[in-house]
Amino acid sequence: MFRGQPGTEASRTQVLGLDTLERNLGFFAAFIGFVAAGLALPPYLSGKATKFTQTAKPNAHHLCSKGYHLVASLCERVVLQTHGYWTFEFYGLLGMAALLLFATFRKNRAMLIVISLIFGLIAGAAGFLFLALAAWLLIRAFRLQRGGTTKRPARDRTNGRAPSDANAEVGRATPAPSKRYTPKRPNRR
Repeated sequence: MFRGQPGTEASRTQVLGLDTLERNLGFFAAFIGFVAAGLALPPYLSGKATKFTQTAKPNAHHLCSKGYHLVASLCERVVLQTHGYWTFEFYGLLGMAALLLFATFRKNRAMLIVISLIFGLIAGAAGFLFLALAAWLLIRAFRLQRGGTTKRPARDRTNGRAPSDANAEVGRATPAPSKRYTPKRPNRR
């Protein structure tokens, strides 16, 4: 792992490369991508259009929009997904998972971040994992570039304070008057 001393500058290979933890997460993300492509494989291989039910809320008068029919308290309609939908889904997921694996093998942080972002946007709600991976890698790269370590920097709580003495008096000194303060004018009566 890239664990430099705080305050030392990280090298270019440390900032652009992946350490062991990041590499393992890249392999895990590629594995999840291959599993998602495997889930899209059976509908793709069937060669037929698939059906799914889309639901919506009825309006205030319990009426459904055009194309929907009322079932219990929901409006439903059957939507057909063509074979082309599953073709794009299968090959898109398979290609992105292969690119994730390639970027992880090359230990290229920038490539892994970009591919994870694209994969996260393509995969929809399931792509949150890939968006989180890309954001985490960006944060770690930023910290590594600024401080030479991927650890979160500690806050310096004593910054700007005077050294405390055990014999210091308890009372506080009054602040000096402000030079910009304009006193009130006395009444002219």
